[in-house]
Amino acid sequence: MSTGWQDDDTALFVRYGDAFVPRRKEQFDVICDLLAELPRPDVLELGCGAGGLTEHILGRLPEVRVTAVDASAGMLRLARDRLAVFPGRVTLRHAGMEDRAALADGPYGAVVTSLAVHHLDDRAKQALYRMVRALLAPGGSFVMADLVLPVGRRPLAVAADRWDAEVRATDPEATVPFEASRWNTFRFPDPVDRPSRVGDHLDWLAGAGFSDVDVCWVYAGHAVLHARRPERSEETT
Repeated sequence: MSTGWQDDDTALFVRYGDAFVPRRKEQFDVICDLLAELPRPDVLELGCGAGGLTEHILGRLPEVRVTAVDASAGMLRLARDRLAVFPGRVTLRHAGMEDRAALADGPYGAVVTSLAVHHLDDRAKQALYRMVRALLAPGGSFVMADLVLPVGRRPLAVAADRWDAEVRATDPEATVPFEASRWNTFRFPDPVDRPSRVGDHLDWLAGAGFSDVDVCWVYAGHAVLHARRPERSEETT
């Protein structure tokens, strides 16, 4: 993806996303595990794409309702078809994940996102975390699955190698388009993918006022992070 995100990249990801993302279902399962105890059953998903994570959440957590937003009208059309089996439990909205006015229906019991935040620069990530905290109910969770930047030459090489190997093991058919599209951003950096270091994410989340900030899963340069908006009693102590 060295020339930036294109329509062809969207088509590739819709077709091969389960292989292109290392252990994608495992990531989704971890996210759902982290959503098991929420102060309210309303979940906001930022950058829902074609609805893969949305579908997983709605299937695993029958009490939850999801408001899913994405800036791509085409992706939302795919999501609408995919999620039609959950009538009354999902609202799809055409909006960017930084569009505070379009997301103001909270407070939410959780905000989730997968493979969206790494497209933002560092300043925009920090602004997003402050906005997310404001959208959450006290005790609510922010759960993010995304690319993270390994620190150091050797860890970066290991993450790149593991990513390649995982694609080959998951779906050999996906290997050719994965390599031809230069999808592995650790091996082929591009202007669209701007992953940040795990330590920076943790610092920014804490600085935005979150507690219980942690890394809950990590593999091949992909991670699931969790943070919680403190209860009001915690905020006043």
